[in-house]
Amino acid sequence: MDVAFLITTHNRQESCQRLVDSLQEQGEIIVLNDGCEYNISGATQTIRKEHFGKRGYWCTVNQLFEMRGKHEYYFMLPDDFLPVDNIVERAKDIWGKLHKPISLNLYADRIGLRCWTNFPPVDIGIAWQTQWVDMCFMCKESFFARLGKIPPIKLNWTSKPNMSSGAGAYISRKLHKHKCNLYMVKESLVIPQPEHYLNSQMYANSSNCHLTR
Repeated sequence: MDVAFLITTHNRQESCQRLVDSLQEQGEIIVLNDGCEYNISGATQTIRKEHFGKRGYWCTVNQLFEMRGKHEYYFMLPDDFLPVDNIVERAKDIWGKLHKPISLNLYADRIGLRCWTNFPPVDIGIAWQTQWVDMCFMCKESFFARLGKIPPIKLNWTSKPNMSSGAGAYISRKLHKHKCNLYMVKESLVIPQPEHYLNSQMYANSSNCHLTR
């Protein structure tokens, strides 16, 4: 199966390596390292010298998506998760039963709640139609074609330091506006590693870089 796994990492070498090890022989594995010098074996890796963090996460996502190559399916996975057994086959089975999907969230989260697009989730049997996507999902090339590049995101993180990066919200709102169908699994196809419950590494202080990508 022609699959690419897209991963960003920062200050989580051990959990990222466990993730990459678990994905071997299931597809191409692409890792973008946001400002740390550690190497992840078993993957195509780009190490960026500067740490863009939360403020530049939109830029990190753009760069990762540019690295994707040509594949039939894409899985974006956080560096602090692990896949369940046969994740590709199970996700593909669900995908094939959905009506014109543009994305499928792989982590069952915020069940029954509206998120970013104010769309009331709909139980369609095999999955939830949520009309939002977080950064742990499956998609095909149509996702990137509809999305294009994420523009610079500027939020008031000084007064609200726990505010998210804004990338998931932007993607969700744009695709929902284009009347794309966004879904979420009913049973998670990924499992949080212990590092997931520690302080977020993406939210750590980033360098004062010029985000122009």
